[in-house]
Amino acid sequence: MHPESTDLVTLELFFEKLALLPKPPPPIPNLFAVAGPGQNENRLSNLMAFFMGGYPGAPHWLAKALLHALVRSDQFDHEHLQQIDWEAVTTEREAGSWNAESESTKRLDLVVSGNDFVLGIEHKVWASAENNPFYAYDDLLNSYGVKAYRCVLCPDVSKASVQAPAKSAGWPTLSYAALLASAYELYGQDVAPSSQTKWQIFYQELLQHLFSIAHPTEEKTMTKDELLFSLKHFNDLHEASQRLEQFEQELMVEGKSSIAAALQIDISELSTNKKPENWKQTRAWRFIPSAWSNSHGGASQVCLVYYPSSESEGDESIGFEIRAYLESQESSDLWLKEIEQAFLKETPATKQPGCSWYRDGGDSDAWYEVKGRWLALSAWPREYTKVGAMKALGDLAKWVNEHAFQPGTNKTG
Repeated sequence: MHPESTDLVTLELFFEKLALLPKPPPPIPNLFAVAGPGQNENRLSNLMAFFMGGYPGAPHWLAKALLHALVRSDQFDHEHLQQIDWEAVTTEREAGSWNAESESTKRLDLVVSGNDFVLGIEHKVWASAENNPFYAYDDLLNSYGVKAYRCVLCPDVSKASVQAPAKSAGWPTLSYAALLASAYELYGQDVAPSSQTKWQIFYQELLQHLFSIAHPTEEKTMTKDELLFSLKHFNDLHEASQRLEQFEQELMVEGKSSIAAALQIDISELSTNKKPENWKQTRAWRFIPSAWSNSHGGASQVCLVYYPSSESEGDESIGFEIRAYLESQESSDLWLKEIEQAFLKETPATKQPGCSWYRDGGDSDAWYEVKGRWLALSAWPREYTKVGAMKALGDLAKWVNEHAFQPGTNKTG
């Protein structure tokens, strides 16, 4: 057997093994990461304030965890902590005081106060602390007339743009990790026995969300089985990646040939992107005939879009879409409107023997981008295979050329 054939058989066996790997369970979404504050500093501070007793009847769990974390770092007195009346504790968001020097109100993210103490918290997710007026925050806290504590809360205390300004101002830093360590330590004591079960669930979601912000690099992309499989078959994976690169280059070459033949031009008159582009779950090659660019200084083009699919009409596992993008220097150009209308009128909404492509028949057939200066046209190959896609790509390029760049159209040179 030819060595090339042997290699292909080996790869095919490898793919069969790959298909047998169990699919990893989908990650469990976090409510606050998906539909909540995300990493928005103000909205996340609002949520923290709630679990620091910021509203009547709201739990104080997070405030207590934060004070315990400060005790561990010798920034809060342990005996003082034991004497706190938590029913009297409140938390205020964006507490402010007038600063005469700057003639403006300076606001502190969170202020936790009780009968005999006040704690000021400047919350930083990714922002710098270099421009924070800590002197004004100190004046605010001193105005309470009780023992004042302070801290800068952030995901990573080693960040120089937070640590250095805070240290210079005499404000200790506290990491999410330190806060979470105290929160989970107190969970069984304070949270689990609570009868307010809905707050338990939301509080746990918040803690998990803070952990994910503080440890973005610790999220796993592979299961243990997938990792072991990849280590064992790395050589096959490497060869497969090279084959994929060759295949994508082949699509580009065939695409150029199909378009050049349809337009009756030399291949050198077509330019493409250096590598296929990633469009979410799809890949795409762009093809730009030089005559289209020269006609009106734009970058009108046709595209071959491809993606994994089990719906191929051949012995393939790839799907194709063809697109055209037409550029104008004007928004809502009549030229684009006329091409859109012609495309919708002349392109069948179902498979027809006389046309190598068809459209969906809905809003996804044509649309505008870049403030109305780009018209996008989308269609499907009538024969849902690579051969059918190449035929449709060439025919679409020819259709665009005839309707947009031939004498009689208002964008010809």
